[in-house]
Amino acid sequence: MDISDIKNQMAELQKKIAESRKPDTEQRLDSIEKELNAMKDRYIKLLESTLEAKGNRKSEISNRISKGSANVQLDKFQLLLLLQQSKATTPEFAVSATQLQQAFNLSKTTRTIRDKLGALELMNLVTSLGQKPKNYYLTPRGVQMISQQQKGLMQVH
Repeated sequence: MDISDIKNQMAELQKKIAESRKPDTEQRLDSIEKELNAMKDRYIKLLESTLEAKGNRKSEISNRISKGSANVQLDKFQLLLLLQQSKATTPEFAVSATQLQQAFNLSKTTRTIRDKLGALELMNLVTSLGQKPKNYYLTPRGVQMISQQQKGLMQVH
């Protein structure tokens, strides 16, 4: 045997090794793809069950408070009405001052809105959740005050 024969044999062996590795690589790719699809299915099921258990809070809130008017001037009663319009009557649907500002295109700063919400909280018309940023929602007393004010407006006209 000379060197050229050895080189040819080595080339043939390398070719056989490469061919034998191809199915292994393809099999591994197939198994990884199957595993990835299974993980994707599990993630989708987990997401669906989480949404069923907790509800899709984010989209409900954004749908509820996106029907705002432009540049609303703000006093405390109007702020109560905005909270009612955004359906912020329970802790699950509480909204932050920033969300109110953006949803209703308020011309006031977030700080001003927070201060007014804080004053309403002292009057026991709204309640806040202790997280940062604070989220506010109407108390039953706040809802009652809104309905009384609206009844008074209807009787005048």
